Amino acid sequence: MTAVCIPDVMFRAYDIRGIAHQDLTTENIRIIGQAIGYLALQQGIDELLLGADGRLSSPALGQALINGILDSGCHVIDLGVIATPLLYFATHTTHCDSGVMLTASHNPADYNGIKMVRHGTCLTPEEILGIRDQAHFLASRPDKVRPPDQSRGKLQKQDIKPAYIQYIKERVSLQRPLKVVVDCGNAVPGLVAPELYRALGCEVIELYCELDGRFPNHHPDPTINANLASLIESVKTHSADLGVALDGDGDRVVMVTDQGRVIDTDRLLMLLVRDILPRYANDSPAPKVVFDVKCSNLLAGEITRLGGQPVMSRSGHSFMKQKMRDSGAVVGGEFSAHIFIKDRWFGYDDGPYTGARFLEILARSPISADQMLDTLPPSLTTPELRIAVEESEKFELMARISKLASFPQASVNCLDGVRADFKDGWGLIRASNTTPALLLRFEACNAQALQTIQQAFRQLLQQVDARLDFVA
Repeated sequence: MTAVCIPDVMFRAYDIRGIAHQDLTTENIRIIGQAIGYLALQQGIDELLLGADGRLSSPALGQALINGILDSGCHVIDLGVIATPLLYFATHTTHCDSGVMLTASHNPADYNGIKMVRHGTCLTPEEILGIRDQAHFLASRPDKVRPPDQSRGKLQKQDIKPAYIQYIKERVSLQRPLKVVVDCGNAVPGLVAPELYRALGCEVIELYCELDGRFPNHHPDPTINANLASLIESVKTHSADLGVALDGDGDRVVMVTDQGRVIDTDRLLMLLVRDILPRYANDSPAPKVVFDVKCSNLLAGEITRLGGQPVMSRSGHSFMKQKMRDSGAVVGGEFSAHIFIKDRWFGYDDGPYTGARFLEILARSPISADQMLDTLPPSLTTPELRIAVEESEKFELMARISKLASFPQASVNCLDGVRADFKDGWGLIRASNTTPALLLRFEACNAQALQTIQQAFRQLLQQVDARLDFVA
């Protein structure tokens, strides 16, 4: 029996991703599944929840993944085609608190991948490398891959969506009906988000909510403004109160105001903490709010003003969740559109639920979403800027950038990449954990300061490699 190839490049900081049927094949995902099952059993976990998104490759890869886990002797509860937050919900509300999600989130249609949860928490990078090493061992020992039939795990199926919607409906209440446009980009959140918002009493206009793994209308990544064009137009056409855009597996969300303005995640988090933090006004110590290195420094000021304690984290959903747990934070947000709400919820990133909470705030507000946005402190910001590089070189380039980084007029933070905070703004460059790119973001109190900070970063990049440049 020929050994199966398992490319190391698929094993990322907090998940596994690769091109379906090229990097991630039915042969190697079965072995990866068996490795996941073996390691789960070693930790006393004999049953795993499993969900899959709506990608074209998911049926074949999902069946192979199930077979691999069953091969290990671990049992599987198949939740079917679901958004990732529903898997997370199941780990918090059923007897089984560990699971596997087949998804590549917002990656292109030809990708797929695996996210994992153990005892309600994401795996660490070290644990993912442990799965890689176990899979390599199994791939090198084909005789170990197929156990006797009597040692295989058992498979059962469960529909978690009704419980998810009912749970939220019992805890989130809208004081008045709202009109909301929901853009799911033909991805799996379309199976749950419109139904959830209707259950809360909203009038829902569906935009690309039909499941189509080719993503024919636009890529399901709401952090790219071009992907929001149809949503913005529909919100204006229908005079909607809000637009909600969800990503490929539903753990990220971007909101659009009634006037078609995009609410950046750090600004959405400011609006959420205005609602959440007052409930903890008498708590000691002060309630904590976690945000990543890409968020506005105005956010920290708003948290402090409201009596909270700001906590900065590395970017990445597993790092954010770990920081949320370690700090006991009541809410958190990552600029890439992950929002983590612990207040009245479970603290994981859930796009449909975050939308429900903001609709609740909006329904009892005397002002519109657009007017709410105007109440926040003003600043000049860039979107997240990307410099395409080879996957194999991005961390090496980042190491060289960090070594050469020198900003005499700034406070430099190397928690995740290089962030330089000047008196009138800040800049950041870091390596993406999920795409072959370096990512940058800038913010300043005026245009001149913004240009000066960008130029300082541009000069740093040119010292490292003349190819590295960005367009702001």
